[in-house]
Amino acid sequence: MPRDSSSIHGHIFRAAPVSLEQGRKLLESPAIRIVSEGRRGRLEHIEVDGVAYARKIYKVTKKSLHGTAVKLLPAFMRWGRARRSWNAMLKGAESGLPIPRPFVRSENRERACLVSSWVPGEPLHHWHARHLHEDSGVEWQILFSRWLGQQLFHLFQKGFRTRDLAPNNVMISGDRNGPWSLNIVDLDEARVGMCPKGESGVDQVLHSLAQIGHLPPTVAPRIRWYCLISFLEAGGATWADESGEYSASSTDFMSRRKSRKKFMRNVQQRIHRFDKRKEEGLLRQGRTARYAGWGLDDEGLPVPFDGAKDLS
Repeated sequence: MPRDSSSIHGHIFRAAPVSLEQGRKLLESPAIRIVSEGRRGRLEHIEVDGVAYARKIYKVTKKSLHGTAVKLLPAFMRWGRARRSWNAMLKGAESGLPIPRPFVRSENRERACLVSSWVPGEPLHHWHARHLHEDSGVEWQILFSRWLGQQLFHLFQKGFRTRDLAPNNVMISGDRNGPWSLNIVDLDEARVGMCPKGESGVDQVLHSLAQIGHLPPTVAPRIRWYCLISFLEAGGATWADESGEYSASSTDFMSRRKSRKKFMRNVQQRIHRFDKRKEEGLLRQGRTARYAGWGLDDEGLPVPFDGAKDLS
């Protein structure tokens, strides 16, 4: 193992072809903007030699079962999120997935840091809300939702799996009439491997579709429905068939149709549970505004993320 990529020598891990000098520069350059910050860490926007990068600072948040000081936990327990994100990015680059590319990662007792390519665009629901404010027509929304359904199918087909496919982590760029581009960020709970299969694979797909379908009132239910139909038409019906009574070797059209309707109802029920859970959480906090908890103002337009700060 090269000396500078070993955790014993400097705790710096580099993705080829990043040099040690370049890696340290990416880790140490001052941030020009804090995109968001919370108890689990901070996301920064940095620029080095005129190129934009994303730098994520991870804080220790997990406690041991015996109450031991978190800083004494083994690295694989303290920095599991950073390592999962790093591994997903490396494998995603090989598969051509629409996720950031990794450059350098560092770890010590206090924190972990990961620098990746900067992904343009806005979170899915913010992008939609901004364009909806300009044009409330349904034509462009239907076209976009059908495109999104196809992109989600290709994402899962290439082996991408995550338990955190929230709208905040789905970045969209492009005009409302297209062309559009999609990127997935925040890969702390992501893995890249084989295409999801079997009962657990179907459950993973259902969970992810429900997460991304958990959207604010700015998105009409029928728009989400078009996205799901497009997902099934693109090839996602394979998971629908596995989840129902239909067998891939069967030619029973009615059985196949029944299985796909059941799949769609299952997604809708999970979305409803996400909606209900969010609503109950907001009520406990005394937040009753229509777009509360979505990063949208009273007119349905995006506002800066919590903790966002311009440092330039």
